[in-house]
Amino acid sequence: MFQGRRKTSSAGLLSGRLHGLWLIVILLFVVLILRLSSIQLGAGAEYNQLAVENNFKQVPLVASRGKIYDRNGNILVENRSLFTAIYLEPDSDKKKKLATAKELANVLKMPLKDVLEAMDIGLDAKGKPTMRKQPPYYPKKLKDRLSDEEIVKISENPDRFPGVNIFSEPLRQYRKDSIAVQTIGYVRPYAGAKTSMKKYKALAAQPNQAGYLDWEQVGMDGIEYSYQDELRGKNGYRLVRVNSQGKLVEVLKEVSPKPGNDLITTLDQDMQLEAEAFVEQHLARLRTQAGNKRAPYARNAYAVAMEVKTGRIRSMVSYPDYDPNIWNGKVGSEDYRNLSFVINNGTIREAPYDARGSASPQSEVKRHPFSVLPSGSTFKPLTVLMGMMEGVIKPTTYWRDPGAFYYAKATPPIRNSGRHNYGLLDPVKAIQKSSNTFMAWLGTKWYRRDKLEAVEKFEQLAHAFGLGIKTGVPLPREQDGLEDYKIIAKRNSGMGAMALASFGQAQRYTALQLAQYMQTLGNKGTRLRPQLVEKVVNPTTGKTKEIKPEVMQRTPIKENYYQTVVRGMVQVTKPGGTAAELFNHLPFDVAAKTGTSEQDIPGRGRVENSVFVAFAPANDPQIAVAVIVPEGGYGAVAAGPIADHLITSYYEKFMKK
Repeated sequence: MFQGRRKTSSAGLLSGRLHGLWLIVILLFVVLILRLSSIQLGAGAEYNQLAVENNFKQVPLVASRGKIYDRNGNILVENRSLFTAIYLEPDSDKKKKLATAKELANVLKMPLKDVLEAMDIGLDAKGKPTMRKQPPYYPKKLKDRLSDEEIVKISENPDRFPGVNIFSEPLRQYRKDSIAVQTIGYVRPYAGAKTSMKKYKALAAQPNQAGYLDWEQVGMDGIEYSYQDELRGKNGYRLVRVNSQGKLVEVLKEVSPKPGNDLITTLDQDMQLEAEAFVEQHLARLRTQAGNKRAPYARNAYAVAMEVKTGRIRSMVSYPDYDPNIWNGKVGSEDYRNLSFVINNGTIREAPYDARGSASPQSEVKRHPFSVLPSGSTFKPLTVLMGMMEGVIKPTTYWRDPGAFYYAKATPPIRNSGRHNYGLLDPVKAIQKSSNTFMAWLGTKWYRRDKLEAVEKFEQLAHAFGLGIKTGVPLPREQDGLEDYKIIAKRNSGMGAMALASFGQAQRYTALQLAQYMQTLGNKGTRLRPQLVEKVVNPTTGKTKEIKPEVMQRTPIKENYYQTVVRGMVQVTKPGGTAAELFNHLPFDVAAKTGTSEQDIPGRGRVENSVFVAFAPANDPQIAVAVIVPEGGYGAVAAGPIADHLITSYYEKFMKK
């Protein structure tokens, strides 16, 4: 009985304690609810204002690209500062954002559609939802190169332009004289590059686009593209606090951008500019002069001057050129059409005839050869050298020119230019007179001995001298030329292939390949990579990385074989040679070869292209040159004077002192 009463008393005590605990919990909830209500109803506006005013944004600071100089430190490409309108999207309704867009369209003189696309607020001109490209917190570039009037209107009327802030950023600045424009290349915003170029597509697939900004300028061609990683700096940022109108209130932190590395190129400013001016004037003379040397369609020219012992390119001309500053603005459809005729670097890849101004440019361009064309007689020194190296002929071999050489009964004869008969020929005289018959005799004799192995060896040795393969120049989209003789040998006749290839009518090469061929020959078989940049310099630390000459291949040449070919090429510039009127003013001999390549053009028939190669001085080669003038006619008339100018210019700037 006593034990039952004790159990009842303990249970009542426990129940009382539980009720007390529940009461405390309920009271705490009541206090919490009242506090939340107080915040919502009383201090809510204050807290909300603080949250809006403490709106942090990270604004990217674009790094300046490295500058590009010539070998003497003359500036070729630099940057200039400009003011840019950046949109930091505020926390406002769609109606206000659309109103801002309309104000901007009026002040910036831009179509409303373009302004909305730049703001990327997810609205079209009618206020209907569209797909955003970037998150709302991402800064958006509206327009660069703001005028003073635009800056004043935006700065002095913040209420009309909520979220619009003005910052300074670099813009690529090219020279007005368009020096070496195709070699240097150009830049465009990354937003467009990542949709069209493999390199930038890969970067866009990386997290945060590998740090690239959509409006950041990136290399699209030439040195600007090939040295993108060196020229590009490291972007910085500015952590800012903006108010409810998206206006910058204070800078909380700033990480300065680091500029890209500067490039010291191998180009010589004076030599390049003088060559470009000479080419322009020379082509104008060719088109207007009287007589049989007139070349009415000579509108394009491609020339390279490359050092024999270093591979450094001192001048690279692809004419006509254009003003690369056009890329800093909006390029229209007509601009693109005109650029298509001049933008390609014709010294390394196909460039079309300059058909600008024609009634139907796209039709007219098909009636003319491109920059990659048959090498013509410029190949003959290599034919002679290969013949000696393979034991087909000797330096002392003599052969009597029949005037018309038949390598097969059913084929038309091969004749010399002007149907000349040069009589008794040895290798030296065959080069001097540019004998087609001697070369065809040599090539077919080689084929009769070795059959298709002769074609294979011919290709192998041509490649050893830089012909038919890429030169390795640090420029994008280089072509390797066309070796038509291989197709002829495979489909038709190996004999015919060797006959035509022996005097340069069944292979097509770029001007740079021909220059590398001369460099390799002048360097006694040592082929060097064409070099366009000598040094990479960190502008902050001054640390310099020097780019040294690079050997790509060595092909041993016996001294008597080498001297035989050089004597023949020197005789080309002497009385009786095909370029006797050139180089007479120089204090040394020049080893040269003219070329007049024939090409059949649909709708036009056969045209003659002017080609010229040389190296100098002949006894100690320093500079190698190659020139191509499509439809220029005789090699010594159109291309030869340009080669003469380049060698003379090099002598005056590099050797005379």
